[in-house]
Amino acid sequence: MIQQPFSTARWSAKQLGVPLVMGVLVLSALNRWHIDVLLANWLFHLQGGAPWPLRHQRLFEQVLHNGGKQLVTLMSLLLIVATIASQLRPQWRHYRRSLLMVLLSVASTIVLVRYGKSLTNVSCPWDLAMFGGDKPLVMFPNSLFSQQTLGQCYPGGHSSGAFAWVAMYYFARVNKPAWRKPLLILATALGVTFAVTQELRGAHFLSHDLTSLWLAWLVATCWYGVCYRPWQSAAKTEPLSDVSPSLKLAPAEPQA
Repeated sequence: MIQQPFSTARWSAKQLGVPLVMGVLVLSALNRWHIDVLLANWLFHLQGGAPWPLRHQRLFEQVLHNGGKQLVTLMSLLLIVATIASQLRPQWRHYRRSLLMVLLSVASTIVLVRYGKSLTNVSCPWDLAMFGGDKPLVMFPNSLFSQQTLGQCYPGGHSSGAFAWVAMYYFARVNKPAWRKPLLILATALGVTFAVTQELRGAHFLSHDLTSLWLAWLVATCWYGVCYRPWQSAAKTEPLSDVSPSLKLAPAEPQA
């Protein structure tokens, strides 16, 4: 059977281009209709106003925030140990590349978000004058051009530590396809828990955490592409759609 070429560009357009465009559209809509401020304002007044009473509440600050950071640190250490073990133990050889992929993806996401926070110059809700702070409301990307030092709150750092683990979707895709959705749901649920925690405390707007999830998925997909080049295996099974099935190669004429 004649096969249809499946290029890196086609795979990238579908797996990276589509999520990239969708993320830009969603974040632009949140900014355009001021969803961030409307939601934060509702949460602020739901708690009775300044000074964000849940900010230092034990469950949210000590358990879900501080404890959440410790959980992510522990998970990361276990991942490092597992990755090293896969290089040393022959029986783990099958997992070497996929564990390294997850490690690179998780580390890249956390570093990217951390670096992004230092560049975007965006305030946390609890720092804004409208919510009891002293900073003006300047949303990204306008914050890039502000002469003031507004803060380092975009994207959401705490939720990114959990959202980074959406890379486990691709680990399961390679090793145990039936686990893809459960692991993706688990990582996303943990990230949403961290995100809601911080939004209730006044640390982040909704878009801050959605950006972290968006970046985590794009980074994980990039590393999956780098480590496994899935477009090559797809090329082996993709039929040539624009060639009529009735066209067949004629047998060679026997020579006299």
